[in-house]
Formats: sequence, C-alpha cells, structure tokens
Amino acid sequence: MSFTAIDFETANSQRGSVCAVGLARVVNGEIVERASWLIKPPSGIDHFEPRNVGIHGIRAQDVVTARDWKTSLASIFRFANGGHFVAYNAKFDASVMRAATAATGIDLPQHEFYCALELAQGHLDLPRHRLNDVSEHLKLPPFEHHEAGADAIACASVVLAIARMGQLQTIADMWTRPLGTKKTKRQDSSKARTPVGGQINYTTERSLRLADLPQPNSAADPQHPFFGHTFCFTGELQSFSRLEAMAAVADCGATNRQGVTKKTSYVVIGRSDSRHSATVGDLGSSNKERKALDYIAGGQQITVLGEREFMQLLRGARAIELVLRSTFVDSSDGPSAKPKTTPVMTGRQASTTTAFRPAAGDSDVHSMQSGLEKRPEAPRWLAVLKRLFGPR
Repeated sequence: MSFTAIDFETANSQRGSVCAVGLARVVNGEIVERASWLIKPPSGIDHFEPRNVGIHGIRAQDVVTARDWKTSLASIFRFANGGHFVAYNAKFDASVMRAATAATGIDLPQHEFYCALELAQGHLDLPRHRLNDVSEHLKLPPFEHHEAGADAIACASVVLAIARMGQLQTIADMWTRPLGTKKTKRQDSSKARTPVGGQINYTTERSLRLADLPQPNSAADPQHPFFGHTFCFTGELQSFSRLEAMAAVADCGATNRQGVTKKTSYVVIGRSDSRHSATVGDLGSSNKERKALDYIAGGQQITVLGEREFMQLLRGARAIELVLRSTFVDSSDGPSAKPKTTPVMTGRQASTTTAFRPAAGDSDVHSMQSGLEKRPEAPRWLAVLKRLFGPR
C-alpha cells in the first residue's frame, strides 16, 4: 500500500488561503519520508484571521519569506511521486488544493484524494472521530494537533493501523473509489458495505432502512431467550459480521434496530477480545452505549451481553441445536465437506422469497437427514457456531 498523507492549514476562512502543508509518504505500508513547510498564501486572500492563528499559531510575519503556492504545489507532487493523496477530512484538504490553485491561476495536476476520516468512521465505533481521538484509541504515539507535519504523520499512521486490523494491502482494499468521483453502473454497491475483515460498514449500516435489516422469524422457537426481544449491536464483533449477527437473532425471532430505543431489551457489545464478558459497567464508550445507560438509569430493563455470552445464548435455541447436529451438505460431498453459506435475508427480500427456517420438530430433522435431493444451505453464522462449539 502506497500513498501520501497530506494536511493543510489556512490563514483565514477562504479555502485557498493555504499557509502550511504537511506530508508523509507511505511506500509498501511503511512511512518512508516526511516533510512540512510554511506557504505564503495567494495574493488577495493572504490575510490572517485571529481564529485561524489561534488554531495553528502561524502568523503573517512567519510566511513573509515562505515559498508561494505555485512552487509548493510542484514540490508536493514531486514529493508524492504520484497522485494518491490521503487526508483526514479529505473534503477540506482537497478543496484547499483546488481553491489555492484557482486563486493562483495555474493548472492542477491529475490526482486522487481518499478520506481517512470516513475510513475511521466506517471501522471504529467511537463517540467522536477526531484525529487525536482516533489516534489515541488505536494506541498510536501522541502528536501536536494542527501542526501540519504532525497531522500528516498521524493521518498516515491511522490508515496503516486500520489496514493492519483487516490485513488490507492496497488503496482499492481500503476505499471503493476516490473522493468526488461518481459511482459507475459497473461498481458493485455491496462492496461499499464491506470494509475491514468483511465487517459491515457502520456508516452505511446507520443509513439502512428498517426493511433492509434481517426480519424476525415468526416460526422461531418462542422459548428461546431472544424470541420477541429487540436487539442493538455496538462495536466490532470478532466471530462474524454485524449483519450476520443481526440475521442470527432474527432467525431466533428477535427484532433488530440500529440504535437504542425504549423497546431495546438486549445490547451486544463487540470488543477486540471475543471472550469478553460484558456488564452494564462496560457501557459508555459509544453514543449507543451512553443512551443505553440513560434508559437503564430510568428503569428500563436492558440486558448487556459480550460476544461470548451472546454466542452461548444464541447456541441455546432448540432449532439451532438441531441444525448444528446436521451436516448441511449433500452426502456426495464427502465427510470432510464444509457447511455452505446462504445470503442474509432482509425484509424486502422476504416479501418475495421463501427462506429456509430450521424446524424444531424431530420429524423435520429426520426429513433433513433422509436423503433429500437438495439439502438446505446453512447461513454462515451457524457454521461459525458449529466450528466454535461443535454439536453436543
């Protein structure tokens, strides 16, 4: 993975009033070079406003002998050795580059911007995604915020940390397309929903309509502890994706919601350790968790589960136990065949499609094991449970 992290500071509210740049060049996943310098803003928008000076500390007298934007732009592209730029809140930095170039009356070389802020928002379930908050969450070295060089290094470090989390190797693995480019008909919309490690993109998930979420199975075992309850997931699960977890509880007769409401009865917390056992005391690191705390303080009964507890309760369904004891493969596949997978079903699909639902009766189990021509396929979350727990 190779790119150049870039950060600009401006003299005033005009986007073109660039007064400093910081750069960090990444080659094959390593920061190999860094640079930063002051810039004399383009004429006509070169005044310094107190608000901006208060943020970055750069004053008009500091840039009197600094290089101008034309010279700086050429230096930036020489340093980058290409046009792949990554910035934290890339909309700002991309607009600074465009506006300063337009104010100077020169041509802007071809380039692409990718946004590290959007990347962090898609992969880290945090109450705030400011650069210093994300850097601290990822346990990266402290840095001087709003010093362009330090910000560029921090930006590059955040991107590389998220890449390591998901074993991603290229820009294409991290982003579906550059900032400001339109999605073509050939681009698969599902790709934008599949970030690190196949986990559902949290930013996209928040925008899903209720009909897009896995719907409750009305034929589920009413004795299962999840039946009839409302679930909210927060954090990153390690065993399977959030959408697969939603499908699992829906198969048990539960309702999924993206946020905590007055109807929420279970909150499942994802952490880096899938063996983590959660309690109410673990709530508070995200907006969802803080809202759950408020409802609990008001007397609402909400059960908090860690991933291990969630999976153990999920495994307890009678229907699931019967499925776990079956193979979900044709006998012709041989004894070493692995369980097959089937897509998650949403409410919109359910209106036109009949989904396989594991039945709770022994006669139904017998029919599944009696040599049908085509056996039903197991969803991936059942395969995960079978691998972790095995049949009883």
